[in-house]
Amino acid sequence: MNRKLYEDERQCRGAEDLLLIHGRIGEFTDGIPTWSVSIYNLCMNRRCTAQHVHVSCGEFATTTLINPHTFRRLAPGDCLVKDGRALALGESLSFTYANGAPYDLSISSVKYVCQ
Repeated sequence: MNRKLYEDERQCRGAEDLLLIHGRIGEFTDGIPTWSVSIYNLCMNRRCTAQHVHVSCGEFATTTLINPHTFRRLAPGDCLVKDGRALALGESLSFTYANGAPYDLSISSVKYVCQ
């Protein structure tokens, strides 16, 4: 990861302060691959939380259940993380899904709220 350190850490820099890790973890007995996704808030300002995190997710679908309060597709290409609620410094969120091929997932937008 190539995160720049800024002299003034009062403001978080957007999607670059979130890390999304995505990879295959196995398969179900019926042969459908399973994938793990983890999203980390790396903003160095303890007073800032990442809110309204949206992920570019294509036509995301899964054969397994994901808690919709954790991750859900709002529209084609737009998925919401944690119902838009805050991810604090160092906090992460993880889920798994099952599909024949992985989706191309990336952070598309985030709003940082600093107190």
